[in-house]
This record gives sequence, C-alpha cells and structure tokens, in this order.
Amino acid sequence: MIAAMDTVLDRPWTTETFLAWEDRQEGKHEFDSRHVIPMTGGSIAHQRIVGNLWAALIGLLGDRALMAMLQMRLRIGTRIRYPDVAVCAGPLDQTTRTLTDAVVIFEVLSDDTAATDRVEKLIDYAAVPSLRCYVLLEQTAMAATLFQREPGGAWTASAQTEGALVLPGLDVTLPLAELYQGLTFPA
Repeated sequence: MIAAMDTVLDRPWTTETFLAWEDRQEGKHEFDSRHVIPMTGGSIAHQRIVGNLWAALIGLLGDRALMAMLQMRLRIGTRIRYPDVAVCAGPLDQTTRTLTDAVVIFEVLSDDTAATDRVEKLIDYAAVPSLRCYVLLEQTAMAATLFQREPGGAWTASAQTEGALVLPGLDVTLPLAELYQGLTFPA
C-alpha cells in the first residue's frame, strides 16, 4: 500500500505492474520508474484554468482529427504521467486508458508541482517523439511558458503574459485572457 507522496517502493515495479495496480485504485498516481506519486486535487484556480483551456481547445479543434484529453494517463517509456491537458492525434479507441503520444501537453503550475513540471516533466515529455509543444501555465498570474520544437529538433522557450499562445503545428491560437477567465490576480 502507498502511504505518502513520493513513496519508495518496497520492491522494483515494472511499468506494467504499476499500471495493473493503478487500474484498481480510486485515485490517480504518477510513476517515475522508482516511485508512485499520488495525484492530489488542484486549487480552484488550477481547476478553472484547466476547464477554460479544455473548453477553448474543444472549440478550436472542432472536427479536426485532434482530441483534447483532460488528465489522461500518458506512458513515456517506463514512466507514467498525468498531464493536465494533452492534445493527441485521433482517432483513439473509446476504451483507451493510457495514451502513448501527444502533440501538445499543458501543465498548470502550483507551488507543489512547479519544479517537477519545469524540469522532470520537461525531460520526460521530450521523449515523446510526436510532441511539438509543452505549455506551462501559471496559476498565480496570467502567464505562460511555451516550449516548442520541430520534429527531432531542440526545444526553444518563450514566455507570454498577454496576447495569445500560437501552437505550432496545430494552427491553433489560444487567447491567454480566455484561459484565465473568471480569475483575478493582485495588481
């Protein structure tokens, strides 16, 4: 039984062992090849940004063969992650429980996860061959960091605090104000 965040396992687990175990659990857990990391609920700001983002993507993607997925399990080699939102090339079978690729991944940062999202997940997600963009959204201010790459190329980063995010390869433009609708920040 897993007792605490970032618990060291009492025996080595394979990714398949972890997936079989997690499928029987009520909550969601990430797996970094050594540790099972329970996923906790986010703040209201976190949930609002994720909801706004997902709704915006659904509207922008329309009938294209791309699907916006909320907190869906993603396998990256021996690791399992739960991005806040992932955009995948479709179609996907309705019974799919674990994604194996994504074109864009979004994470909403919190104090507890920011270091992991900025470093460990950037490294993990770089191993997804189809990934074109990795977007970090702040929840304490209207701000985004966009990591992008051409297939097989190096990452380039840009930060934005206004205007819109242009997601290369998708022909999608996300107005930041729309993602942060309903939230207020101290001046």
